[in-house]
Amino acid sequence: MNSRHLAFVLAGALLVAACGDDGEDVILAPKVPLAYTRFVNAVPDTQPTDWRFIDQLENSPTAIGLAFRGFSPYQATAPGARKLRVFPADTNVTVVQQMLIDTTITLTAGTYYTLVHLGNSRGNADRLLVIQDDIPSVPTTNIALRTVHAGTGLANLDVFVSDTGSSLPLPATPQFANLAFAAASAYATRAPGAFRVRATTSGQTAVVANAIAPPGAAAVPVNNLTAIGGSTMGGSAITAFAFPRSVAGSKAPQTTAFTSPAIVYIIDRHPPRQ
Repeated sequence: MNSRHLAFVLAGALLVAACGDDGEDVILAPKVPLAYTRFVNAVPDTQPTDWRFIDQLENSPTAIGLAFRGFSPYQATAPGARKLRVFPADTNVTVVQQMLIDTTITLTAGTYYTLVHLGNSRGNADRLLVIQDDIPSVPTTNIALRTVHAGTGLANLDVFVSDTGSSLPLPATPQFANLAFAAASAYATRAPGAFRVRATTSGQTAVVANAIAPPGAAAVPVNNLTAIGGSTMGGSAITAFAFPRSVAGSKAPQTTAFTSPAIVYIIDRHPPRQ
């Protein structure tokens, strides 16, 4: 046996010796307290944005190139007073040095947060909305739904939930009434099933934004696929965000889908693993 082979054998023997049957030498990663954050871009008059916690590297999620009406998933975030900045996403050094948001937020361990950048960046009329997400535990016989009004320039909204047909009469009573800009409704529960959210200016019947909720998908255990939350999947929690149209001529998207206000759904909780 040459010296190289002997070295590998000795190294292997040392590794085996280090991992005794009693597990006393096994090193486990420590469990640290964590909050959970996700980012939402609701600014209708500027380009995509980059999000960064700048006070530490570990457990500091980022979002790069987050477009208008875009969002990130919940990510583990170190709790405490955290320094967050939002920049324009650009290759021009002069542009990316312009901070749109420069703020400190306080996060509590074990708590979920939605951080919404809203308002207009022109005239420095934008701000960060911090929503503490008290996501309910939903039995599999129900789903939970709420609405967040992120529609800059829109009046208070009445939010109706009904069958999927867009031409059906509105229900007699809104699910969430007179929802103000930058407000989040409480969660309401309903039986699983397809539905459409339609938003009107409060007290009126003309629909300003509407969309069918995503149905979700059942688990496929044989393929190790867990269930995806949605309107037909009991145990789901969903937020319907009301967004404004993009500002004409701005760096926000200008395609047809962005020339009117819109409802965009984000899944807050997927059905429990079976």
